[in-house]
Amino acid sequence: MFNQQEYINDFIKDHYKTLKIRIRKDDQILMNKISSVDNINQYIISLINEDIYRNHKYNFINNDVKIDFELSKTMQYLVDKAEKADILNDYGLYMNLADAIDSQAKKETTHHEISESQWKQLTKRYCL
Repeated sequence: MFNQQEYINDFIKDHYKTLKIRIRKDDQILMNKISSVDNINQYIISLINEDIYRNHKYNFINNDVKIDFELSKTMQYLVDKAEKADILNDYGLYMNLADAIDSQAKKETTHHEISESQWKQLTKRYCL
C-alpha cells in the first residue's frame, strides 16, 4: 500500500537540505523579527542569496560596468541566469547566455525599448 507520508519524507530527504539553528530565547530583537516574518525559510534563503550576490567576485562578468536602467522581463531573466552561471563557474552556459543577452538587446534596440548605448552597456558587462 502507498504510504504518502513516507513518500513525502523521502522526497524531502532526497531533494532538500535541512538546517537546524539555535536562537537564544532572551534575544528579543531576533525573536521579534522571526515572529514578524511570514515565511522564515524564504526569508533566510533571500538573505543568503543577497549575501552571495553582494560579496561575489565574478569569473566572466565585468562587474565594473553597472546596469542602471530597467530591464525587460526577458532580459532580466537572461541576466539572472547569466549571473548564476557565472557564480557556478559554468563557462559554456554563461557564454550561451551572454550571446542570448546580446541578441535580445539587439532586438530591444531595434524595437526602441532600450537605447544603443544601453545595449553596449549590457554587452560590456556580459561580455563574450
